[in-house]
Amino acid sequence: MDTGTPITAQPITPIPPGRKRQSPRARRVRFDTDGDGCLLTIVRNATFISQDQLVTMGVRFKIKAHPDSVRKRIIRYLEYGLVRVIPPVPPYRGAVYQLTHAGLEVLESFGIGLGSMSSETAKLPSTLQARHFLDLNEVRLAFSADKVLSRAKWHSDPEIKASNTNPHFTPFAKDYDALLELEDRDGKKFMIGIEYERTYKDARRYEEIAETIDTETKLCCVLYIAASTDLVTRLGDAIRCQKTPLCVTASGVLKQQTLDANVAYFSGDGFRVCTLRQYLTLLKHPL
Repeated sequence: MDTGTPITAQPITPIPPGRKRQSPRARRVRFDTDGDGCLLTIVRNATFISQDQLVTMGVRFKIKAHPDSVRKRIIRYLEYGLVRVIPPVPPYRGAVYQLTHAGLEVLESFGIGLGSMSSETAKLPSTLQARHFLDLNEVRLAFSADKVLSRAKWHSDPEIKASNTNPHFTPFAKDYDALLELEDRDGKKFMIGIEYERTYKDARRYEEIAETIDTETKLCCVLYIAASTDLVTRLGDAIRCQKTPLCVTASGVLKQQTLDANVAYFSGDGFRVCTLRQYLTLLKHPL
């Protein structure tokens, strides 16, 4: 932990009337770009994140060497109002965090702010969306534990929205829930659009989504992750793109088997099933 320069040898300066003296611990607090900047960025980009998820990511992504170091930082962020605890989100255990406007200001002072979620944003994302993003975090953690997918770069919802509103950047067809940037065995870089679906929408809405995705020019394919196996078939029927490759899989299977999870895709006059690894090979991106 960075405790700054020792101050015990310095003379104590009298405090002006009406002001309180800070504790030595408070005066020693330092926030750094490499550690705090990276942890706070994870919280912001996740939109909502549980304590277990944040601790795991903090250690797995080598931001901190030990889980206790991450936990101590979380306590510090709560003390300074950089994150807030939202109401419980079953089945996720423990605290669930969201970055505050003060936390966004800290990231901006580090030079790592985002236009899509700035300290001047009038309203932060609704807690009604928390379960969606917590589920998505679980997918990211499963990918980061995979030997191949751990080398991929994960782009989050706020990052994609920032890119899509940047006038100097060619936008994606839509604001995907996430993007996975990979490199195949031949050294070719490609990206997969990720959409996480908890419940079934109106059929007409899915027709509009398919039309939008069919205008995509920057992705290898789109992977729809259904919260249940029952939803997989319904999504496959509802979202039929003519130009952009799209496949559907169940969240539970994907988290357990990653590249070896079965995906369903529409081809010709019916559905085909293969593993995600095989599907990417069909798209000329063997892993």
